[in-house]
This record gives sequence, C-alpha cells and structure tokens, in this order.
Amino acid sequence: MSFPPIVRRIWAVLLVAVCLAIIVWAAVAVWQRPCRANDLQLTQFGTPCPTLIEDLAPLVVALGICAIILVVEVLRGEASVMEFVVIAGILASGKIALTGSDMAFRLNYLLLAWVSPFFYRLHIRLIGGNRERWMRGSLHLFNALAVIWTIPVLLWTPDALSEMAWYDAWRVGVRLIAFLAVTASVVAVARYSRRERSDAGRRSIRLITFGNLAAMMPMLLLSLLPDTLRVNILVPYEVTFFGLLASPLLYAYAMLPYRMSRLDAFLRRTAVYYLLFTLLAAIFLVGTVLLRERSPFASEHWPVMGIAIGAVVLVAMAPLERRLTRLTDWIWFGRSASYSSVVGHLAESLSTTLDRSVLERILVRDLATAMHLSWSRLYIRGQDDALVPVSGYGAVPQLPEVLPADGALALSLERRAAPIGHDDLRASLPDIRLRESERAILAAPGVALWLPLVSAGVLHGILLLGPKAGDDFFTPQDYDILSTLAYQSGIAAHNVRLVDQVSAGRQELARAHRQLLEAGEQERRRLAQELHDGAVQQLIGISYQLAARHRRASANGSGEDRDADTLLATMEMTRQEVLDVATELRGMIGELRPPGLEELGLAAALHGYVSRLRREYGDDAPEIEVDVRDGALPIPIPVALCLFRVAQEGMRNAIKHANASHVALRLRSEEEQLRLTVRDDGCGFEVPHRLSELASRDHFGLVSIAERVAQVGGNLTIRSEPGAGSEIIVHITVNREGDDGQHANQGSAGG
Repeated sequence: MSFPPIVRRIWAVLLVAVCLAIIVWAAVAVWQRPCRANDLQLTQFGTPCPTLIEDLAPLVVALGICAIILVVEVLRGEASVMEFVVIAGILASGKIALTGSDMAFRLNYLLLAWVSPFFYRLHIRLIGGNRERWMRGSLHLFNALAVIWTIPVLLWTPDALSEMAWYDAWRVGVRLIAFLAVTASVVAVARYSRRERSDAGRRSIRLITFGNLAAMMPMLLLSLLPDTLRVNILVPYEVTFFGLLASPLLYAYAMLPYRMSRLDAFLRRTAVYYLLFTLLAAIFLVGTVLLRERSPFASEHWPVMGIAIGAVVLVAMAPLERRLTRLTDWIWFGRSASYSSVVGHLAESLSTTLDRSVLERILVRDLATAMHLSWSRLYIRGQDDALVPVSGYGAVPQLPEVLPADGALALSLERRAAPIGHDDLRASLPDIRLRESERAILAAPGVALWLPLVSAGVLHGILLLGPKAGDDFFTPQDYDILSTLAYQSGIAAHNVRLVDQVSAGRQELARAHRQLLEAGEQERRRLAQELHDGAVQQLIGISYQLAARHRRASANGSGEDRDADTLLATMEMTRQEVLDVATELRGMIGELRPPGLEELGLAAALHGYVSRLRREYGDDAPEIEVDVRDGALPIPIPVALCLFRVAQEGMRNAIKHANASHVALRLRSEEEQLRLTVRDDGCGFEVPHRLSELASRDHFGLVSIAERVAQVGGNLTIRSEPGAGSEIIVHITVNREGDDGQHANQGSAGG
C-alpha cells in the first residue's frame, strides 16, 4: 500500500519524535544510574559499572540515526530509511533496560521482534519492490513471527517471563528471526544483482554493502580484534561505535539516483579518507603491538620506534589512497568505460581522420557502443555555416534539421567547449534570446549530454548524447573521456571541413576542366564542320573551275603556241596544289573530329583512322595491326571519344617520334570493363614518375590523354624504356545505369 508523500513524512516525523523521546529517557536513566550515583563498582546485576562515556556513546549514535532519518525525509522523501528508527530505538531502550526498567525491557524486545520485517522490507524496497512471490511470502512470514514474538512481552512481566520454561527458546527465537531476515535480504539482493545488468541497478547494492562493511570496520579492526587478541592497545568501543552511522547514511544515499553534484564528490572523498584513516590506524596499532610486545629494544626505545612506525604509515599513505580511490570509484560507478582503452582507441582514430564518413562512424557509432548509449546524433557545420545533422545512432528523438551557427545556443557551446548536461544547458540560456529551432532542440525529450566540437575557438559541430542504456549514469570518468574526445573531435571536424573545402575546390576545378575539354571538342567539331562546309568546298570548286578552263583552253588553242602550253601547265599545277590543300584540310578535319564515331561506333572510327594513316604515309607507314572488339557493351560518347584520342595519340607518336616498324592496336570489353592497348616497337623513352613532368619537356600529348582518361574515371598506364618500345594501356569502367543515355553506335571488327 502506497501512502501520499505528506502522510509518509508526517508518519516519519512522529516516529523520529518517539525515538527522540526514548533517547532522552535513556540519557536521563544512564545519567542517574545508581552504581554511578553511589560510586559503586558493580551494577545491581553484578556487572562492572560503565563509565558515562560508555553509556552515552550508543545514545549519540541513536541520535545521529534519527537526525539522518529526519533530514532525508524532509529533503528527499524518496530516499526514506525510516526502518533505521527501529535500530535507534533498540540502542536507546537497551540502555534503559540495563538500569532495571520493566517498560524498557518490554520495549526493547518489542523492537527486536519487529526489526526483522522492517529491515527485510527496506532491502526489498531497495531493489524495486516485491517482484517475486517468494519475497512477498517471506515478508508475510516475518510479520507473523514478529506478532508471535511480541505477545509474551505484552502479556507477562520480565520477572514472570524469566520463570517460563520456554523463556530461553523465546529469546533465541527473537534473535533467530533477525538472522533469518538478514539471510533472506542477502538472497534477495544477490538474486537481483545476478539478473541486473546495468550499473545503475547494481550501484545501490554496492553502496549498501560498502556502507555495512565501512560501519563495522573501525569497531572490528580497532576495538574488537585487539580486544579478542587480548592486546592492551586498542581504540575504545565508545569511539569506534560512531562508525555505525555510515550504514544508514549510505542506505539513504543508495536510494537516490546518481547525479553529478558536489554532495556526490564530497561523499566519495569522505569515504576514501574514512577508510584511509581506519586502515592506517590499524597498521599503526599492529606495528606498535608487534614491536612493543615482541622486542625489548623497541620497548626501551619506544619514542624512536614510534617515529619509525609513523614514517612507515606516511609512506603507505599515498599508494593506499590511490587504491582506495579506485575502490570507491568502482563502488560509486561500477563498470564505467575504461578511460585508457576508449580514449586511446578513439583518439588515435580521430588523429588520423580526414574523411567525413570515418569521423561520423567514430563519434556516432563507436562512441555510443563503447559507452552503452541509447542514441546519439551528430551535427556538423556546413559550408553555409549552419549546423546540420549528418548521422545518428539508436532511437534518436525528433530533432530540428538545422541549427544556426550564430545563435545563442551555438555561441554558448562554443564558449564552453566542454561537455554539459542538457538541464544545465537549458538553465543557462534565457528563452527570449533563442530561435525557434534552438527552443525546439532544448525541449526535445531524452537528451542527456551536449558535446561541443570546438577547435581554435570555433564551433565545428555538436554531438548530442542520449542516456546510457538501462538508465545508467554518466560518471566523472565519462566526463573526462568526453572532454578529451571533444577536444580531439573538434580538431578532427576542423580538418575534415578543410579537406571538404579543398575537395570541393578540386571538384569545381575538375568540373571546369571537363567543361573546357568539352568546349574544346565542340570547338573542334565546329571548326571541322566550317572547314568542311566552307574552305574545302570552295577549294574543290576552284579546282573544278580550273579544270574547266584548262579544257576550254586546250580546245581553242594550237598545240604549237608556247604561251598557251605554259598557261595550261600553270593552271594544272595550280589545280593540283588546290587539291593538295583540300586533301590536307580533310586530314585536319579528321584529326579535329573523328569521322563516324557517333554514327558508326568506336570500332569503325578506329579502323577508318588506321586506313587514313596508311594512305597518308604510304610506303613509309609501319605495319599496323588492328584487333578491335568492343562487343555489345554500350559505350557513352565521352568514353568513346576518350579512347579514340588515346589511340590517335599513341599511333601518331609511334609513327612520328618512335620510328616504329610495327604498331598493335587492341580494344577489348569484358562485362563493364573496357581495355585499350597501343603497343609499338619504336625507340621508347624514359617514363617519368609524374606525367606532369612531360609538360616541362613540351610533350603535351600524353599529359592531355592522361587528363582525358581521368575525366571519365579511367586508369592510364604507360610502359616504356629507351630502345624497348612503348605501351599505352587504358582501363575504363562503363556504368550501364549512370550514363546520360548517349552512346556511340556499336560495331565489332577485326583486322
């Protein structure tokens, strides 16, 4: 049954008030203890009369427990530890019972009977409630046993109870159910710990275990153990008894969800120094006992030996503090991400990252996987200086598509340059200064952390992180990891942006160069067409006119007229020169525009070009072997034109510069691959490491074909050595789906 918070708090305050009344009653009773008032050595029960400090120490602890309960109920009701009020009541009523009070005896055993169900309920609440049937059954059993053990103290007086035959069994039973409740609590917590996978779930178990051990450690190491070994050097019980306050304090703390606050850091440091003081005191006591009781020399020179033991304790302090710090970090945080492994791996990857996709994979997927994040979303600064989402991981909530890089949100993250919680960021920004997209992302649900990627004081991106899986919490070590990665990622994002800018510039330059080549080809085509339709036709017309004049002059003149013969000879020579010019222009047109390439296909154009070379060079032409098989693969016009120009340049070089006697031209197509080879047996040359070096030697032809091949996405290989001939090889992959639909007509031939 669940009560409203106000009812629960009123009930807690009433219980604490009753507990305080019992403590006051106990303080008055022990202050007026008869043995102390009459200066007796023994009490009425025959035991040594305790000192006032021994009587008051348990009452001070009980008072501390009540104070903890009251503070927790007032400040954080969800972390209630009201069950500890029973412990405080047992401590106080036990002291009163030792003075001979019948009412205190009844109250003490009543509380002892009910401490078992109370504490079992506390542990069940700690792990989330009665989630299994056996837990509910056990709780009902402890409640029933508490009722049974309560009946005798309500019906009989202490003297009457002591006369009962079952009195000893009843006293054992009261203590036995407390042991059974502790055992059932340990089993329930252990089963929960084995099933629970998240650190948030296991954190409460680690804290209460640590709290119980820390509460008992001073008493065990500094009082009980020396007393058991009958060592005359020990810390009084009334001093170490105060360590019991650690248990309710950490029980209450375990109920709270972890948050990065000053209280958390204070408690961790306090726990470290608490353990450090206890262990160093134990080391000092052990050293003192071993030296003073085992060595006569140490007993005689005790001040010197005391200084030596103190020096040993000081030497052990620093390494012991480091180990205790790691222990408390594990208790508070559990299996948090390893700083060295996560930062080492991801930072090394980021330091060499110049590719945007790799950066996105590292920051979004790899980081989220390493730190068990439920989701993450990366915003990167674009070329227009707006922050746009580029990648996400997990169940990313609905977030704006664009964030202004000059807005209040981005400027705040740019100045901070460190991880910040979502609530802290939202609280630091006045809503009136925010734009609509900024307000929308700040209102988005499920955002845990903001990671600004800053380099050289400029925000290059934002990484938004969702909560850890299983509602785990971000630890200080996580913040250290993310701070380091934010710095590395800011540099990497800056580098990636610079590379993107360079790549965009190169693409723009390549696009301009491609347009220049296309414009050159169009200009060649236009010039060839104008020459063919204009100058060539006019020259042919002039040759026809000269031929007609020559025929008329021959028919009208006499053969003996020497002037007429000279005129006829001049006219014939002029006509031949005009035809030679027309033929040369036709050759130039063929060089400017591959004849039949678009109409008949690449194979026919190559055969036609080889035939023209044979006609042009006649007997001086080398043996040209042609083996062209382009199959049924549709070849886009830019690719066909590129291959024609490569073949044209290769064969011209073989004839003009290499003095080759044999030239082989081969074209093959396999699936989507085209392979063109031009091989000659000429004089060869030394191929430089970079083809651009040929431009410095005025060899622009090979540089031009290299640029053409690169423009269509192909690979060019040139093999040559002085005296060993040359070979030009081009590989081009033809994308059947990605071209523009314009192809050279196909044909297959061999020769």
